[in-house]
Amino acid sequence: MTPDTVGFLVALAPVLVVLTLLAFRSASLWAGVVGLVVALVGAVVSFPLEGPQVEAAASGMAPTVVEIAVLLLGGVGLAEAMTRGGAQDRIAAWLEGAETGADRTVTLLLLVYGMTPFMESVTGFGLGVVITAPLLIRLGLTPVKAVVSGLFGLVLVPWGSLGPGTLIAAQLGGQDFARLGVWSALLSLPILVVSMVAVLGLNFGRPAPRQLVLAVAVVLAEWGALLVANLTVGTPLAGVLAAAVVIAGLLVVTRVGNGPLPRMSRPLLVAVVPYLVIVGGILATRGLLAATGTHDAIEWTASPALWLVIAAAVAVATAGLPAADQWLLVRHGLRRWVPIAGNALVFIVLGIVMAATGMAEHLATTAEHSGYGFVAAIPAMGALGGYLTGSNTGAAAMFSPATTTAATGLGANPLIALAGQNVAGSFAIIASPPRIALAAGVALAPGERLPRAMSAVLLGAVATTALLLGVIVLSLA
Repeated sequence: MTPDTVGFLVALAPVLVVLTLLAFRSASLWAGVVGLVVALVGAVVSFPLEGPQVEAAASGMAPTVVEIAVLLLGGVGLAEAMTRGGAQDRIAAWLEGAETGADRTVTLLLLVYGMTPFMESVTGFGLGVVITAPLLIRLGLTPVKAVVSGLFGLVLVPWGSLGPGTLIAAQLGGQDFARLGVWSALLSLPILVVSMVAVLGLNFGRPAPRQLVLAVAVVLAEWGALLVANLTVGTPLAGVLAAAVVIAGLLVVTRVGNGPLPRMSRPLLVAVVPYLVIVGGILATRGLLAATGTHDAIEWTASPALWLVIAAAVAVATAGLPAADQWLLVRHGLRRWVPIAGNALVFIVLGIVMAATGMAEHLATTAEHSGYGFVAAIPAMGALGGYLTGSNTGAAAMFSPATTTAATGLGANPLIALAGQNVAGSFAIIASPPRIALAAGVALAPGERLPRAMSAVLLGAVATTALLLGVIVLSLA
């Protein structure tokens, strides 16, 4: 066995171990830990690093790792506070009142392509489906259709929790974060189209012309707003603003067709304050920094992680709970954050180890021998990672270094290739067993599982988008 073959097998071992453990339904945290151990052993055996190299890799990625951990802390904290403090219930009740007498299509699309991606963009972790699936049942959908429709609303996952998955893909792939956000937005059109076709077919069979026109308008509005937001405001807020545009537009349609919307009560206004804090805080600080040309040393004041944590604190403070219950809420949030952050960070460290030691580069060099077929397969590879890990962050950490290295070696555009991986891996989580279990847990009867036929629908949509994105990436890159 040649040294190159041995190096390839050693470099491939961590990925194979992780994928195998996940395929056998091991917890993703433990699969990541085992994969990390295998990678560290492989590094010692075949890909040793000198002390200065280790120090450079650690210092280079440490700020990103800390930012991801804080982003996840803020997202989990905000989700806990909004749910336990009743803010989500107040928002849901208002939307339920807005749907009274309204066209079912309008409200269905508002919940699936407005509310679901909005919640996912702000907090992540599938919270959008947790909120909207019960509302879809109130709208008249069966619990199974409500779960599947809600999952199809996870179309802006690259911007979930203000974009840590996309940030990791950019950092490990050696690409600009903002440019990756723009290309991810461009490549999201097939995701939106396939999702919309599936939702209309699932709920209406053969849609009427008016329903088709409204659906096309929603897709174009969300895609256009997503692209413009990435180009102007920046990647972290793009998902929030794109979903907000859809919500506002469909509420206008409801207002025109069905009369006045329910009154905005004071408790409802208090419930949306944390979201206003996030959007307003990031926009205000970035505008101030741009206008004053302030030194890089205080750029952290515009960090999405900072404002997500502040919003979580505001949500706790405005929840109307006694001080003892507020501290209990904080403790619940921290307990929930630990396994979530641990799961994400172990995959990030795995990706860092594989990139820094040269394992990812070795895999990429070998992959180059497959020619442009590898470029076309990049979205499918990302989709596999997203499906197995249930996380776009995990998929990005596993594959981003090899994706960009191989694309560069083949003469393809690494940014476009990475965007294809990012978008496909993010959408694939709709069929991931942990995400399905989460959605089913809030909508189906205890112990009931999603029928296999519906799981096949989700997997079919993921496979279709991976194929379409493979063709597009191959054409553009």
